[in-house]
Amino acid sequence: MTRDNLLILAADQRPWLTNALFGHTDTATAEQRALTTEAKHLIFEGLLAATAGETTEDAVAGAAILVDPELGPGVPERALAHSIPLALPIERAGQRVYETEPEDLRGYLKAFAPTYSKVLVRYNPADPDDERALQRTRLAEASAISRDEGCEFLFELLVPPTDEQLAQVDGDAERYAWELRPELTRQAMREILDEVGVDIWKLEHQGDLESSRQTVELAHEHGGECILLGAGGDTETVNGWLETAARAGFVGFAIGRSIWWEAVQALAAAPTDAGVRSRSLEKIAATYSGFVTAFTRAQ
Repeated sequence: MTRDNLLILAADQRPWLTNALFGHTDTATAEQRALTTEAKHLIFEGLLAATAGETTEDAVAGAAILVDPELGPGVPERALAHSIPLALPIERAGQRVYETEPEDLRGYLKAFAPTYSKVLVRYNPADPDDERALQRTRLAEASAISRDEGCEFLFELLVPPTDEQLAQVDGDAERYAWELRPELTRQAMREILDEVGVDIWKLEHQGDLESSRQTVELAHEHGGECILLGAGGDTETVNGWLETAARAGFVGFAIGRSIWWEAVQALAAAPTDAGVRSRSLEKIAATYSGFVTAFTRAQ
């Protein structure tokens, strides 16, 4: 491997998390925001619990947290205090076309001192030319500022299908993911890399082993690496993706809901129950550790 493993526990969901927990699309109440903040601290503590028993520096160094200060205030500071590498999202959540948030990106990065700045981008090579060009222009600026501030640029690339692409596979989303999406992902990467410096690609599964290797090779050609996102999959499914990714040369993962969603739901249902909190923390730690084991055994 050209770099150490990067094993990220992702907890940067913002409007999605409050909407999913409380079943609405309105602005969350103060009580709901407080519960969500507690959940993000619980997730971080699960990561700490998972790494506490490690005995080698390399294993501990692989652990990292992706979290926002908006609904997880205090978690970025706790990560830094515990020497857990921090990935900080810098995109306005829920947008079709990428926008950097906050406006003062440089000041934001100086304030939190993350190891990685992360963008989430929806980008399909069949999207309108002007839309793709605008995204690349904005992302090039975000990458340049991030790197100038000492952050590696972590690029989460989602390639949602167009109606025409979905029709090619008879509307079957699973067939799209395996038959069309990997090559569309590589096409998107090539376009983006013409203008944007990317250090780490956070990607959906890339199909079979040979296809996954092609994606890794493309990233390597431009000095980058690949990590796998979890996409909310169940444990068995994600473990299968992890095995293929590890064998193909991915250097890690950034998995969120697949690790903590059930535990956070339990906490939301009984927020003052110490026993529920303790069991939820243990579940997060165990699930994260299980994915680490699945990935590292396959390397």
